[in-house]
Amino acid sequence: MKVLVTGSAGKLGKAVMQKLAATNIEAVGADIVPGPSTNLLLDITHKDQVLAACADVDAIIHTAAIHGRHYDLNYPREAFIDTNIYGTLNLLNASVKCGVKQFLYISTTSIYGSAMENPDQAVWVDEELPVQPRDIYDITKQAAEQLCKDFFYKEGLQTSVYRVGRFLPEPANLEANHRLYRGLDERDGAEALYLALQQQFNNFEIFNIASSSPFSKDDVKALKNNPVESILKLYPKAANIYKERGWLFPESVDRVYVTDKARKMLGYSPKYTFDYLLERAAFLRG
Repeated sequence: MKVLVTGSAGKLGKAVMQKLAATNIEAVGADIVPGPSTNLLLDITHKDQVLAACADVDAIIHTAAIHGRHYDLNYPREAFIDTNIYGTLNLLNASVKCGVKQFLYISTTSIYGSAMENPDQAVWVDEELPVQPRDIYDITKQAAEQLCKDFFYKEGLQTSVYRVGRFLPEPANLEANHRLYRGLDERDGAEALYLALQQQFNNFEIFNIASSSPFSKDDVKALKNNPVESILKLYPKAANIYKERGWLFPESVDRVYVTDKARKMLGYSPKYTFDYLLERAAFLRG
């Protein structure tokens, strides 16, 4: 199998390239900027470049995008539309022309948008939660998802979508807190995509890919107003670890990303979870 990985210079793209190399899958890392994981300089807004890049490729893992952080930097709407929509469309069209068999599209949990807002309880974010985009980034990711769906049913291309959680660089305390309910280690993201490459779907599928949240639906009210109680009930040893490291527990948890579908259909079992970070913190403390 030969896999084209777009956005190979990014955090997730690098992890995907490393995972594929470790499993002896031939991978071509493509990005608009050079990097150690990039074999091919590619601007996905250029149709000719994309068509050439897709020749002799069996699968595409499409991580390249103009991201939410670019929205905060006041990138124009045109940049989001050109890359996230037209760039994805270029790849999908080239996939059909070149006989690519699988197309894995990396979307974002941000796409749920305002549906994740509830003043009374944490929102249970599974794939059935309605998509309610809040900005141009979310809008373009939603449009690209729908393009993938269109190509699945009308072109017979094995497209599927992976809405990934937060994996931005952040302080250790915040990283641990986020890993409880909305975070993702990019290595777990890469593992999920590797598992997805082994699948053939009868229908167009969308998956949440995040860390393993320990909470249940019974916890959503307490998480909103008093998450510490719920956390310590599950992780009593966390109290001393947080205290000794000078960490603070979250004052409120507004959402819980649910990955049950990926676990069931892909065999996804994240490794770099809150449990992992807590054990690492305890080890470093000792």
